[in-house]
Amino acid sequence: MTIRTAKVYDIIDGKAGSNIAMQGLSGLMGFPFTAVMDITVFFTHYGPMLNDIRAVYSRPPIGKDELRHIVKGCRQDLLADMVLDKLIGNIPILGLPANMICARAMTWRLGLLFGMLSARGDEINSEHVLLSVRLIQSLFPQTDSLLFKKPTVLTVEKLLSGVEDAEPETFSMKVQRALDQLAS
Repeated sequence: MTIRTAKVYDIIDGKAGSNIAMQGLSGLMGFPFTAVMDITVFFTHYGPMLNDIRAVYSRPPIGKDELRHIVKGCRQDLLADMVLDKLIGNIPILGLPANMICARAMTWRLGLLFGMLSARGDEINSEHVLLSVRLIQSLFPQTDSLLFKKPTVLTVEKLLSGVEDAEPETFSMKVQRALDQLAS
């Protein structure tokens, strides 16, 4: 395992742990606190996690254009997570662990996305975001959010080292090849 992978893994794991705690606390208080927390986490966890991971690869912080590509590429995941989280998360007793599990799953999915994009290079484009999201969805299906298991360090190492410093065309080919292998 590379030092970079270990750092990225620890960043994601740390953000997932604190997101679980925040979402669990908001789940105890119920709606509207759960909705407020879902918005707050973008500023307290996801944004800082993205730039922390970029720093591991000596990449500059993202700007508005790159952020637009990321949000556009994973908006379905984000919306589906919020809907699932709100539907199940507000059910007494069952809702609390569901909030916590969904928080961990989304933090890991986004962290892996940020890691792949950061390992690839400075610039972020929509095609790379969409391909990476598809690969992460294939590896960790959203239908399994409530059964989500934290990825192993080896899995994260394979994802990140396989695309590290890849030229844009090479990145696309590698991710598409991985998707094709998973489909067969």
